[in-house]
Amino acid sequence: MTILPAVDAFLEEEPGSSGVRSLKLRVLMETDSLDALRVEAEAWLRADPDSDVPYREVSRVYERAFGSGEALDVLRAGRSRTGDDSMLALEIGDLLAAGGDLDGAVDEWALAIGNNAAQIATITRRVQGLPRDVDEAGTRLVGRLADSDVLARRRAGARIALDLGLGDTALPLVRAVAEELDGRARATFLADVARRARDHGLVEVASWAYDELGDDASTPAERRQFDQRIVDVSLSAGDTATALEAQRRVAESFSPGSVDRRRATAQVIRLEGTRSDPDALRALLGEFRADYPNAPELDDLAAAVAAALQARGDPEGAATVLEGINGPKSSLERGYLLLAAGEVEDGRSALLLAITGLPPSDATAVIQFAGLLGRVSELAAEALAAAGVEAHHGRAAAAATRLADRTIGLEEDERAPLLAEAARMASDGGEAEVAARIRTWIVDEYPDAPEVGEASLALARYYARSTDGVAEAIRLLENLITLRPNAAVVPDARMELEKLRERGREG
Repeated sequence: MTILPAVDAFLEEEPGSSGVRSLKLRVLMETDSLDALRVEAEAWLRADPDSDVPYREVSRVYERAFGSGEALDVLRAGRSRTGDDSMLALEIGDLLAAGGDLDGAVDEWALAIGNNAAQIATITRRVQGLPRDVDEAGTRLVGRLADSDVLARRRAGARIALDLGLGDTALPLVRAVAEELDGRARATFLADVARRARDHGLVEVASWAYDELGDDASTPAERRQFDQRIVDVSLSAGDTATALEAQRRVAESFSPGSVDRRRATAQVIRLEGTRSDPDALRALLGEFRADYPNAPELDDLAAAVAAALQARGDPEGAATVLEGINGPKSSLERGYLLLAAGEVEDGRSALLLAITGLPPSDATAVIQFAGLLGRVSELAAEALAAAGVEAHHGRAAAAATRLADRTIGLEEDERAPLLAEAARMASDGGEAEVAARIRTWIVDEYPDAPEVGEASLALARYYARSTDGVAEAIRLLENLITLRPNAAVVPDARMELEKLRERGREG
């Protein structure tokens, strides 16, 4: 209690010091002088009845000393005294939320934002920090703000909806707010909407905002800039339809026959390849080929269209598209068409022809695949070719699994190489679990095969991705280094093993 005389002496000289008054309340609470605490709190409230500070500080101490009920009474008394509904609403909402009354808390937080919307970030964090029903609370909050007659509050509601990722709630509200703005204020609002929507994955809202900005653009180049942003944000979210619509506008904005129009039109065809029917795809490529007979994009486009046609059950159409086109991508696609038709040797030759023009990362996989096709028996080559075609069309898991199953009926010396290729197909197709299962098969069933080294290293890396798998990863690497010291992958295995041991020491 020795500090209290000093505090009282200070307050005699500076009775308006809220910090020292608050300190005195805390000292009284911590020393369990609750009667004195009430007397001091009531004296402070009487001394400064029109300020929110005493009510806020007293409520904080009362919550700890007497519970949230009395703390709420203090806050509500303060708001009643000031006559301002937004006053102390943040603190009231916090107490209600802590007590489980989320609807009441949200209604108070909506009041706390005020007519100047100064508390947007604070309130958004409050909702995001709720232990449950975040979307429901956010929707209720945005609804309260959307019903306001004050534009700043409706605008705050739009921002909160975006920051909480409430796309269906945000879109009608941002549209309504934008209609009430013009000039620079409208452009600033739309740019902010687009940025927040993009950051939170709200593709429809971001595309709408960029489209509105594009409609207000003063030049074709400016409009094109916004359309390109629509393309980017739509593709990042897998919305090909919206991206395609914007890409068409980009292409049409360039002069006919120009290099820029050619490039933009090529991108239109690439996007169409994921959704258009075969006849439309052939027509699009035919028009492009007629307009730009020597375009460098023809090789890539013909291959993309051929792949799309083959995937939709039109191998004849795919072959027709590739006629007269020479290049690495078209040759690669021609190879897979031949493999699908059962012409394994011709297909392999086409794949090998494509290698020199492919990027190194793509060429390596083709070399491994084509090389194995030439080393195995006819029966094994047929199984491998069928799996390669299926994986090429994006069905990696099914392709790898079928190929692995087919190895059971093949010559024993062919099984491990084909299993290794099946694992690579799965891995390249993003099917890590399938690849791990097949590699485990190699390690367990064919321990003397040359493919065990690569399989063990890949398996170790797979297991090392999780804490629970580190022990298994270390075991695989130690076995590899001990049992196959001359394997080509051993230097990499030693590095991986050291990294894992270092992780263990740090942990």
